[in-house]
Amino acid sequence: MDASKPPWTCGKIVYPQKNCDRVREKGHTSPLFQRSIQAMLGFHRKSPKAMRVQLEDALKHLLNCDESGRGATVDSLAGALGKSQRHAAEILGHLRGRGLATATGDTHHLTEDGRLYALQVVRTHRLYETWLARETSTPPADWHRAAHKAEHDLEAAAVDALANSLNNPRFDPHGDPIPTREGRLPNRPLASLASWPDGRAARIEHVEDEPETLFRQAEALGLAPGTHLESSRHLENGAIETTVENRKIVIPSAVAPLIHVAEPRVDHEAPAGLRRLSDLPLGGEAEIHELAPTCTGAERRRLLDLGVVPGTRIRCEFASPFGSPRSYDIRGALIGLRDHQANRILIRTPIVAEPPTT
Repeated sequence: MDASKPPWTCGKIVYPQKNCDRVREKGHTSPLFQRSIQAMLGFHRKSPKAMRVQLEDALKHLLNCDESGRGATVDSLAGALGKSQRHAAEILGHLRGRGLATATGDTHHLTEDGRLYALQVVRTHRLYETWLARETSTPPADWHRAAHKAEHDLEAAAVDALANSLNNPRFDPHGDPIPTREGRLPNRPLASLASWPDGRAARIEHVEDEPETLFRQAEALGLAPGTHLESSRHLENGAIETTVENRKIVIPSAVAPLIHVAEPRVDHEAPAGLRRLSDLPLGGEAEIHELAPTCTGAERRRLLDLGVVPGTRIRCEFASPFGSPRSYDIRGALIGLRDHQANRILIRTPIVAEPPTT
């Protein structure tokens, strides 16, 4: 599926007046839509797209600063946008002139209208990432860049249709809360893995997707929202040693702060002996527990279509001379899986294969 042209987009530039009218006609009268659209119309009429993108990126930065309890400064915005201090100061001036931000000393904060506008941009970004994760084969490391482009291009009506098609998700694939139609941003307290006590089990709830290089490292380790960490131990160099799906891994010190965790939920506790299908020996048999959180999009749908569902028995029948791919018997049918695919299938209650009789 072409991620650049999802089925619910009209392919027109953002928020022209006729689209604002269309939103009203369809009954989208929430404050988030009505008030943020009016601000967007001003940008559409007066601002070239390149400038509008920078203004909207600045609004997101101010929202992040407000949410963390600190105001945005010229220096912080310059760093976030990768621009000079002079350029950042001009951007803040544009936001003040449009009534989207106010200045208090050296810091800037969003007005109520600015907050609603910023939340609409964030809502678009996170919904688009969710669509990419569920419906396409786009690699996780590419979700952010694709969503950053879409957040500046999608119409309000398309965003509303997208949310409906996804059944109005509460969180994006990174674990970030998605702002509601009414302009509410759910908040949940999470701890950084870097500060998590030794020896305690945890469940990953959020993985920050920036910087991209560090996110790629977390992805390569199989870390995603929903992953269970059976135990953890801080090493002298700041890295964290933990057990995931019966395998010991070491999370680099630079990656650990990107991962946010909470106590495992009672209804989502990992069973004892949970491991990956790729660990099943030739002739071994096990029961499928679930698909790993890192299994998304088209790959997830394909495995489900093949019958890889919780509770199903699966047996490793054959292996190629190089070890991968392997053939597995599932419900009387043989399917071939490579190791990277089998790594994303979690199994339990393994049955040790009996030695062949001679």
